[in-house]
Amino acid sequence: MRVSIIGTGYVGLPAGAGLASKGHDVTCVDIDEDKVNAINQGDCPIFEDGLPELLEQVVSQGTLTATTDTTNAVKNTDITFLAVGTPMRDDGSINLDIIKQATRDAAEGLKEKDDYHVFVVKSTVVPTTTETEILPILEQESGKTAGADFGVCMNPEFLREGTALHDFLEPDRIVIGELDDRSGDTLEQVYNGFDAPDELHDSDGHRSSAFGDAPILRTSLRAAELIKYASNALLATKISFINEIGNICKELDIDVYEVADGVGLDHRIDRSFLDSGAGFGGSCFPKDVRALIHFAEEQGVEPALLRQTIDVNVKQKTKLVDQLTDRMDVQGKKIAVLGLAFKPGTDDIRKSPAINIIDALKTKGADVHAYDPAAEDNMRELHPDITYHDGFEDTLSDADAALLVTDWDEFNDITLEHIRTMNQPLLLEGRRMDHDLPDENTDGITWP
Repeated sequence: MRVSIIGTGYVGLPAGAGLASKGHDVTCVDIDEDKVNAINQGDCPIFEDGLPELLEQVVSQGTLTATTDTTNAVKNTDITFLAVGTPMRDDGSINLDIIKQATRDAAEGLKEKDDYHVFVVKSTVVPTTTETEILPILEQESGKTAGADFGVCMNPEFLREGTALHDFLEPDRIVIGELDDRSGDTLEQVYNGFDAPDELHDSDGHRSSAFGDAPILRTSLRAAELIKYASNALLATKISFINEIGNICKELDIDVYEVADGVGLDHRIDRSFLDSGAGFGGSCFPKDVRALIHFAEEQGVEPALLRQTIDVNVKQKTKLVDQLTDRMDVQGKKIAVLGLAFKPGTDDIRKSPAINIIDALKTKGADVHAYDPAAEDNMRELHPDITYHDGFEDTLSDADAALLVTDWDEFNDITLEHIRTMNQPLLLEGRRMDHDLPDENTDGITWP
């Protein structure tokens, strides 16, 4: 199938490369000419595991190209995915300016077509957005009628940064919100043959879906929109919940990971997302939970649990600094911060706990030194006045304390010899690491 994807960020580009690898003819669209040129050269503009290699392959094969011309891309394809950003406003609501403009541009291509075309909203939008905002723009700008001349679907993404390509190629579920059967049938053809991840196979090795390999759920447009928000809100709530349990464990000298292991054995709960630490960040969880809070309030619903999820997370982000200042006055002290990305495997620092931690340390007069394998350039834009290093060894040397914020694998290689290069051999961990450092030199944020 001929596919156009508007937006080449952490969702659009992995989706584009993934679909091209499945034999679809993909055109990626972006307003950034430099990014488009890089993609057409096979150069990956984002940090994402496995994506550079696959992008180079599909570009060289001619199954993926990029352009700044939205009208042409839509006119010459059968289905268009809208995968642009929906950033958060100060009040927690989502800003639809970008996706509305992308929809207007796409409608220009639809206006010039005689063939049936399907538009798929893949951006994260609150319930009713597709039918009350996106669909009317398509009709008004193109002069055509939804359901007759073109189809509309809502297809939420469930991609984790760092493993986005894998998650797209082996989805644990595919949700298709549809205007009508024809819209949904067309989109379902795009996903025909996608594999489910191994964990969805039963004990006999059979996959859990009747169609293709990955489970496919077809719903209304607004149900698909809410499934995305409900999924992220639940995962965020699990994290805040285990962090509250971890804070209790810390006071009682209990290992919260042992508690999580025991709780997670209950099949109704599951062990995933029960790793206590410094709180969640990234572009999705904070934004989506706040957006759902704002949307619920607009519907006259008081989202008390969602509010607490955010409140717990905000406090958890700087808990490491509180633990450090209980031990020492950080004024003028060299404090090492290890890890700046909100999670390993990405250069994304959006809503990363490291931002809050560095802010708090600077406010208290600390001399902050930082290292991250991938995210230093992005953090420099927010904090240009701290010292950055090329490795954890230099960052630790002569430090008065170290805070480990992101659990990159290489931090497991920190040894007692590295710790002994510090003025005070103290490592406070916001993420549970696998190393052999003595207990007297380390302390966990919610574990002994």
